[in-house]
Amino acid sequence: MRIRLKLSIVELAMAFGFIIAISISLFYLNLMVQVKDMELQAERVVSGLNRFSNKTEDLLVTSKKLSVLMDDWYSSVLEFENELKLLKESKAVKILGKERIAELSEVEGWWKQVSDWQIQPLLKYMQTMVSNGFDEKLGDRGILQAYYSGVNQNPQLTGPVLSLINYQKNVQDNTVSFAEKQNNFIIGLRTQSELFISNNSRIVIILIFFTILISLIVINLFARRISNRIGLVDDAVQTLTGGDFSKNLEINSKDEFEELAIHYNTLKGELWKKLDSILEFMLQIGEDLSEGVDINSALKSILDSFIKNTTADAGAVFMVDENQQFIDLVALSGFFPCPFVVPQEILESREAQTDYLKRHPISVGKTIIGKVIKSGEGVYLKEAGRDEMLRQNNLKDSIQYIHSIAVVPLIISKRVLGAVALVRTTPEMSFTDMEFTNMKTFGDYAALSIDNMYNFTEAVHLREMQRELVIASDIQKNLLPRKLPEIRYYDIALYSESARAMSGDYYDIYRLDKDRLALVICDVVGRGVPASLLMVMIRTVIRFVSSPKRGAEDILNVLNKGLTRRIGTDQYATLSITVINEKSRRIDFSNAGHSPLLYYSENKKEFISIDTKGLPVGVEAKETYIKKSVVMSRNDIIILHTDGIPEVKSEDGSLYSIDKLKNLIISNRGKSSEQIANIVKNDIKLFKGSMDLVDDQTLIVVKAN
Repeated sequence: MRIRLKLSIVELAMAFGFIIAISISLFYLNLMVQVKDMELQAERVVSGLNRFSNKTEDLLVTSKKLSVLMDDWYSSVLEFENELKLLKESKAVKILGKERIAELSEVEGWWKQVSDWQIQPLLKYMQTMVSNGFDEKLGDRGILQAYYSGVNQNPQLTGPVLSLINYQKNVQDNTVSFAEKQNNFIIGLRTQSELFISNNSRIVIILIFFTILISLIVINLFARRISNRIGLVDDAVQTLTGGDFSKNLEINSKDEFEELAIHYNTLKGELWKKLDSILEFMLQIGEDLSEGVDINSALKSILDSFIKNTTADAGAVFMVDENQQFIDLVALSGFFPCPFVVPQEILESREAQTDYLKRHPISVGKTIIGKVIKSGEGVYLKEAGRDEMLRQNNLKDSIQYIHSIAVVPLIISKRVLGAVALVRTTPEMSFTDMEFTNMKTFGDYAALSIDNMYNFTEAVHLREMQRELVIASDIQKNLLPRKLPEIRYYDIALYSESARAMSGDYYDIYRLDKDRLALVICDVVGRGVPASLLMVMIRTVIRFVSSPKRGAEDILNVLNKGLTRRIGTDQYATLSITVINEKSRRIDFSNAGHSPLLYYSENKKEFISIDTKGLPVGVEAKETYIKKSVVMSRNDIIILHTDGIPEVKSEDGSLYSIDKLKNLIISNRGKSSEQIANIVKNDIKLFKGSMDLVDDQTLIVVKAN
């Protein structure tokens, strides 16, 4: 029985119950109204008797003619009798029972006796007096007034008036006696009616209360049943959401809840199958990946897993090229008809279609596959031929026939890598919505797996690059002097710091002969092994061509000719060579596009910038380098540096600058070279704060003793 029908039955039963309760209540209310009307009628009877008693009492003293008095008085009799009659005819008297009916009949009998024995004789006597002309004799002053004022003049009035007085007194006396009996009856009637109304009011209230109570009980029972079934459904859904597929939903209610339980159990079974297929798909991909990282083989394995876990007859994987313009077929399983218009000769065989699909990349945005890749939204067509793009695939007798198609994009981090297209070529056999949902899940995991393969490949390349960096770093370390040579009359110190794992700075200090020492400082463009190889070439050539007969400029000229056209056009180096003659204290300086030499003269108390023109080595073979010389005095200082020192930035973006470097050295000129180098190093760290180094730093300090 349907829930709506059950609810309708409950509603009808409740409505029927309310109708019965209301009907019974109205019945009792009607009885109470009738009893109340009877009470009012009894009051009217009492009032009528009082009016009659008053009329009787005022009969002899009222200033009216006898005939008028008689008519008024008898009218009150008739009114009372009519009220008594209405009381007797009231249905409520019967409601109160036979005893009250008998009492009312007894009251009526008493009144009949008063009427027959007293009222009717008085009425007849008054009629006789009127007939005998007493209207004129008594006038309209009142019977007693007329009698007392005219008794001496008209003795004939004495007898009739006295008889009338006697009749009136008898009526009064009997009326009083009747009134006592009537009032006793009325009091009992009123008490019984009030008790009747009270009892029936309780009955009505109890009836309404029980009707509402029963309705609430019925509603509560019905609601509890509905609530219990909803609770069972909620518990089952919560259990399913928590990943427990072992619990079935059992509801035997013969209504929609039972149907819902059946559908729930069916859905649970389908979800379980879906999870199994996803797990199998993931395990299969994991197993394939564990055997190697050949992306094309992995894509073929992914496609096979797609087809195995769906009802697809064939499938293909398409990947976007590096320029994001074309889509290439990279994996195929089964015969996959071209889902676009092809030349007529291509329709002759399956092999021709497959070969055409392999040889003709699809433009992004074109065909159903290109549009899926461009939009990033999957497409699922139960009947492919109804789509405008696949009209050519609608002929069942054609080898290009496709009944149902699903295209799922492979997306990772909002980037479309490609798409998997699956087809059903069996007539009247379509993919289901559940299968398409599975396909999208497979597609998400496949995209993640493909991205992981790419990342793994990149990680391998990165590892190779890191190996290169280690090699380059080792080469660079081997190029630098392990120990600074001792120099007579001079104090020398340096510090060098790399911005990255590999430094682009190179320096060297070596002897040319017993009296001369060469200082080389160099900044190589580039990083990694190529830069390190260039450093090796520079060091090798410099060391090879250095001799007592060659000055700084000669070494640069030979080095430049040796490097030009032997290194790439994007490879060059700036460097300077400083030759110190310990005996003569002369300094020779030659520069190839590097920073000038900073010479501090103790006598002048200032820095002098010494520079020579010249391109970086390896740029122009015909470039000729020259030298400049200066003779150092006691406490003079020379500074060689790379551009990484003055170009250090602070947190507010300002540069360290050459002037700041000069001022710092001037203020610490009395200290040793090593102390000056450490002071500069610490000052630069303090200046840059939390900022990272952007360029490598090298500083050489030479002080004359």
